[in-house]
Amino acid sequence: MPLLEIHDLRKRFGALEVLRGITLQVEQGEVIAIIGRSGSGKSTLLRCVNGLERFESGCATVEGQPLRHDDAAALRALRQRVGMIFQSFNLFPHLSAGRNVMLAPTLMRRLSGATAEAQARALLARVGLAEKFDAMPDQLSGGQQQRVAIARALAMEPAVLLCDEITSALDPELVGEVLRVVESLADEGMTLLMVTHEMGFARKVAHRVIFLDAGKIV
Repeated sequence: MPLLEIHDLRKRFGALEVLRGITLQVEQGEVIAIIGRSGSGKSTLLRCVNGLERFESGCATVEGQPLRHDDAAALRALRQRVGMIFQSFNLFPHLSAGRNVMLAPTLMRRLSGATAEAQARALLARVGLAEKFDAMPDQLSGGQQQRVAIARALAMEPAVLLCDEITSALDPELVGEVLRVVESLADEGMTLLMVTHEMGFARKVAHRVIFLDAGKIV
């Protein structure tokens, strides 16, 4: 059974149909790059998979569980299995890097403070930021903030990680440090769905490249 299954997904904003019947299956450990021009529906597709956007018709299942907006508990449980990293890092500015990573596990998975801290330190080390546990977001470069965001997403131990143009807000010299972390996740067998403009990276890391145009896979 595919880890992620999308069938005939349709999404509109007012009169504009942004996704026009997307069907896609993603296997465990697969890395898929989604490319296409601006406005083709790439980010909307990821937001639908994560439950951030309601879709008009079709279905999406993760590990066999359907995404249902009418069941808050089921949606919350599914979101814990689907990690998402955004273009803008979205770190809480009043929390240190370590506390940003600890927050969701302590709230959602009810980890003790000591367990969550140990996990956060291990994850920050995994993304090359072992020494930044107590650093505040405004003391970090954009690339470092994005790596904290990756660690925060990994803290929920997701089955699949959605990456929405995670390097597009970075200065060119910082892009490589983030892509190296994503490449290491791919090497470790993480299931990844990435919207990206980094064609060389997509060619190197992705098992498949999906090209979206006007809301359809072409």
